[in-house]
Amino acid sequence: MMRIATYAMMAALMLLTTACHKDKHKDDVSKASLCVLVYVAGDNNLDKSYWDYDRNEYINFVNEDLNEIIEGSREMKEGMNLLLFVDRQNEPPYILHVAKGDTTRVYTCPQELKSSDASTLQMAMKWMMDNYEAKSYGLALWGHSDGWTIYKGRALGGPRKAYGQDISGGTTWMEIPDMADALEQVCKDQPLRFIFADCCNFLSVESAYELRHCVDYIIGSAAEIPGKGAPYNTVIPALFSERSDFYEQVADAYYAQTADGYKEPMAVIKTSALDDLAAATKAALTQSLRPLSSGTDAYPVVDSLIYYYNQCLHDMNDFMLRNTTAEVYAQWKRSLDAAVPYKLMATVWMSDNHVPYLNFAGTTFRDFEVTEERYSGVSMYVAQELTKLSSVRYQTYYQRQQKNISRMEWYKAAGLDELEW
Repeated sequence: MMRIATYAMMAALMLLTTACHKDKHKDDVSKASLCVLVYVAGDNNLDKSYWDYDRNEYINFVNEDLNEIIEGSREMKEGMNLLLFVDRQNEPPYILHVAKGDTTRVYTCPQELKSSDASTLQMAMKWMMDNYEAKSYGLALWGHSDGWTIYKGRALGGPRKAYGQDISGGTTWMEIPDMADALEQVCKDQPLRFIFADCCNFLSVESAYELRHCVDYIIGSAAEIPGKGAPYNTVIPALFSERSDFYEQVADAYYAQTADGYKEPMAVIKTSALDDLAAATKAALTQSLRPLSSGTDAYPVVDSLIYYYNQCLHDMNDFMLRNTTAEVYAQWKRSLDAAVPYKLMATVWMSDNHVPYLNFAGTTFRDFEVTEERYSGVSMYVAQELTKLSSVRYQTYYQRQQKNISRMEWYKAAGLDELEW
């Protein structure tokens, strides 16, 4: 189903386009084989100085990654273009063209814009496509995110949600359905080659299903990621790989990095296989579980399952393995393998202090064990009994997700509505 942008978004896009002015741009750019936009949503705490104990100096995550991107651009081949939309604290956003270790500012917005606004993302993508013609396009999402979680109905001060925190003039975020709406308008004739998510918890099946019409592959992690993010000096060349399995190179480059002693679990979603996965999930769930109204024993088993954040983002494969018969699971697993062509497992990963599942040393998980048999690298919303969640805070967080999950297209496609989740 192709969405239609609201009149408000279309009007905002027109205003944003006219609000920017051109600094320096080569008008006779030849058609490239690939053009990639790195969308740096850095108007938040990522654009501040932190003390790095290993280097014994202050660092800034935006600066660090921009330098890595510039370094990685030295390995790019001719006929490829790399653009950065950069939104930082205390200055209007701008667009850089990066090539062979050099940068050129090609666009500047004379006023502050919200990178958390889907119309800003749409404007940046449209500007790239209008000014840098290419056979295919890619998008890298840089910043904060929190899975598919939806803002509407959330009290102020609650948990983070979705993507692209922007704190100028008040904290706002971008919801995944709005992101999908915006991208589908500019990618309706040519889906993106990939979305590379350098942000926490992005690899949820709900988010991927929402974005399936505008992109071929989604690369990222279902878990939290380190503050330093991707090793762009090696990730950038991988993003521009001409191999058909380029996504493996991207995931491998990220996984090769050890940040604060941890490896980052990675996975790749092939969006053309998601409709089949949704149908297979619906068949498996409705065969194996009963609607919640049939009794409290109708809740699925979640004890000791792999989860990625606040006991609300469970590993999809681990859940299905535990809650279906061997025969049903084997049939469903074939659809999962088609939708997740590549994954890299970590047995423990970095998590912030608000996540209680690491032991004191941060070397093992208290609540679950990660194994090859159980791990898929993709998270999934699962109905739970509130009394079994570990704290009032998680109960409140889950209740917000429970209220909004029905807004996601995955909800009906995967049969969650029939189970009354």
